[in-house]
Amino acid sequence: MPKILVTILFSFAAVLIIASQVLFTVDETEQAIVLQFGQPVSGFSDELVKGPGLHVKLPFVQNVRYFDSRILSVDPQPERMNISSEKTVVSSSDQDAENIEAVAAEVSGEPILVDTFARYRIVDPLAFLKTLREITGANSRIGGIMGNVTRNVLGQTTLREILSEKRSEIMLTIRDEVNRAMKDGGFGVEIVDIRIVRADLTAKLRASTVNRMITERRQAATETRARGREKALEIRSTAEKEKTVLLANAQRDSQIIRAEGDKEAIRTYAKAFNKDPSFYAFLRSMEAYGNVLDSEETQMILSPDSEFLRYFKNK
Repeated sequence: MPKILVTILFSFAAVLIIASQVLFTVDETEQAIVLQFGQPVSGFSDELVKGPGLHVKLPFVQNVRYFDSRILSVDPQPERMNISSEKTVVSSSDQDAENIEAVAAEVSGEPILVDTFARYRIVDPLAFLKTLREITGANSRIGGIMGNVTRNVLGQTTLREILSEKRSEIMLTIRDEVNRAMKDGGFGVEIVDIRIVRADLTAKLRASTVNRMITERRQAATETRARGREKALEIRSTAEKEKTVLLANAQRDSQIIRAEGDKEAIRTYAKAFNKDPSFYAFLRSMEAYGNVLDSEETQMILSPDSEFLRYFKNK
């Protein structure tokens, strides 16, 4: 009885060992290729690349290489890249534009720090195995190609465009160029997405740019103040001119009114004089007395025969 049990156990273990060498499973997130002496073979099916599920291979002479079917990432180190030259003159009507626009307008072919990352998937495991073999090698190769393509594309792009809405178009262009290089190289890889995470000025360029911005802002402030002074002078001149015209018109009108009043007064006096000359003379003398003798301190030295005192003689 023990011998039969031992035989059964050994047989079961042998079956398990053989089954582990013959059967293999592929996860939903993976693809697999069966290799025989380092060469890919289809095995017991017509599919060279095995999808998810249970598969069979020859024991001991065949082995399995697994490849991730999910989206993978590569994140190379930031690089210094030269951008396209651009020199624009900002007009006085655009002085209120954002500072970043002024910076972008002045950076001309200077190096900037560009940080990118990519997302890719393995679409042809056989080609991937023949060319890149491992994920680390693939990341290194994709990073190098992506850096070269990014450098070429940004060499024809200005900083203003990188920092504008055109940034998405630039990233799509880089992705398409890298995909073309992947296809031409037969790497079995498809680039899903490429992003420019950061595009910064170098420390030296940042300092010079800040100084340039300060100078530009000071120039803009000086021009604004000059335009303000010019406008103020224009307003003052216009106001002074209007004031002079108003005063001249007012003085002219007042003189005309005064002249008409004097004319009417003379006419009234003439009518009164013609009606009763003696009474008119008496009235005018009374007015003169009132004006002259209005103050108690008034002192007059006149001859008793003075015409001015003629009404004091006949009481």
